[in-house]
Amino acid sequence: MLLNIILIVDIALLAVMIAVYIHYSFRERNLLVGQVEQARELQQRIYQIQVLKEISERIGYSLDTNKIVEIITSSLGSLLEYDTVSYMVVQDSLDALVFKCHVNNTVTHDFVLSVKAKMLLSVNTILSKEYTDATIDESITGNILDDNLKIGLKSYFNLPVVIGDKLVGLINVASRETGQYGEAQASILYSITNQAVTAVSKLQAVLESEKGKLVSVINSMTDGVLMVDMHNAVLVSNPAVKQLLEMPDNVEATMFDVVDALAGKVDLRTDIEESIRKHEPIVVPNVQLKNHVVEMTITPVRSKQDEQLGAAVVFHDITTEKDLEKVRQDFTAMMVHELRAPLTAVRWSGESLGNVIATGQLDVGKVKETVTTIVSASKNMLELVNDLLDVAKIEAGKFDLNIQETDIVAIINEQVSTFKALASVKHLELKLLVPEKFVLKCDKIRIGQALENILSNAIKYTDGGEITVAFHQDQQKKLGIVSVRDSGVGISREDLPMLFSKFRQLKNTDNARKGTGLGLVVTKGIVEAHGGRVWVESPGENMGTTFSFSLPL
Repeated sequence: MLLNIILIVDIALLAVMIAVYIHYSFRERNLLVGQVEQARELQQRIYQIQVLKEISERIGYSLDTNKIVEIITSSLGSLLEYDTVSYMVVQDSLDALVFKCHVNNTVTHDFVLSVKAKMLLSVNTILSKEYTDATIDESITGNILDDNLKIGLKSYFNLPVVIGDKLVGLINVASRETGQYGEAQASILYSITNQAVTAVSKLQAVLESEKGKLVSVINSMTDGVLMVDMHNAVLVSNPAVKQLLEMPDNVEATMFDVVDALAGKVDLRTDIEESIRKHEPIVVPNVQLKNHVVEMTITPVRSKQDEQLGAAVVFHDITTEKDLEKVRQDFTAMMVHELRAPLTAVRWSGESLGNVIATGQLDVGKVKETVTTIVSASKNMLELVNDLLDVAKIEAGKFDLNIQETDIVAIINEQVSTFKALASVKHLELKLLVPEKFVLKCDKIRIGQALENILSNAIKYTDGGEITVAFHQDQQKKLGIVSVRDSGVGISREDLPMLFSKFRQLKNTDNARKGTGLGLVVTKGIVEAHGGRVWVESPGENMGTTFSFSLPL
């Protein structure tokens, strides 16, 4: 509509110019000619704006080369006269061309063939390629072709379209008239095309930048991300997908690879089709792969224009979560077992004592034994609860210490004395390799608790032999080091990483000696709260173990 109005204005201005030429001077005539030229320039600017606006509205963010060139081509009729307007576009794969010719005025088949031949020659020359008719996808629209006409190709103009320093195609206008296209027409075509291409190139740069950011984010994700189009061709896949599905890193993931990796577990194609059809996500839980368990979420992907683009598949690795859930269940079962035994002892002892009192037949020895059982069971429960509370404090970062100057040797002697009777029962010799005195800053009660836990374990897992408790200082590192070496069952390499985990028990330990393992967790927390560390050394099973911890001097 706007272009029609401009054309009417053109005609009116020309009529006025003729009238004025008859009645006024040459100078005045030149002035009016200048006004006509200004009107024509205005028309060209309006046309250029319309083309750029149409490109922006129709291509969105697709950067479809065919669509961009088609928009420019279909708009040329507003400024130029031609019999045919054509474009030839190089496909992204570089192995084929698209040729589309719009016949504005009826011409012959030979006319169209001549246009195509000249465009093909130009493309081959510019790209140094050898495209042939066999590699061209051709279509002709517009008026019908009539070979009875006696016309030929007399004027034509090829306009290269370059986006991002890359030739994407040619635009051609052709006419049966001789000398139809000169510098003025060429200038118009170049100006419009260059502005359109500049706008597209800027958009392309922005999209490439955003795409680079998006790809970096996707590649850094621990979850596997896969996106496919409506034909199940893979558009996006990140390294995590290959890791989870155990694909080679140097090979691009294809839909066939993904389907093969999920064979017998998930019918991915069917689930994608269902998700797209229902316009809603589909969640496939607990998919067991070779070395992983994943949860798959399939989501349809749509554009802002509500056009269906394909589907995204997210592989969330839940292997660790599954393992932790099992560990938590095992830990809960272990805690229940550890608490049930002393609680049962307290209950039966209490009932037994109640029966004795009810009958009035008091047996002092029996009562004493029953009370001893209740006290012992209660003590065990209290120790377990205290360990649990200490672990909770350590994990919450609320483990308070009472740091004072303390003789570490006195703490060692005290703990060794406490365990002498138990060691004697198990025929163990307790040895000490310590100086007479060594003062450092620590929490006396907590360090005593840490050493008690280590000594208790050493005696529990050693039958006969000896246990050596030692202290020495590392002057270079400014550390005091306490170590407890036993000649017991030792620890396998498999079990070493589990020693300081509250959710783990040693696999290669008989049930009679198994404990909760919380003591070592608390010990580690106590030592680390002092700024030290705990470590363990064991050559292997039945070869003894050495637990050590350091404290800053």
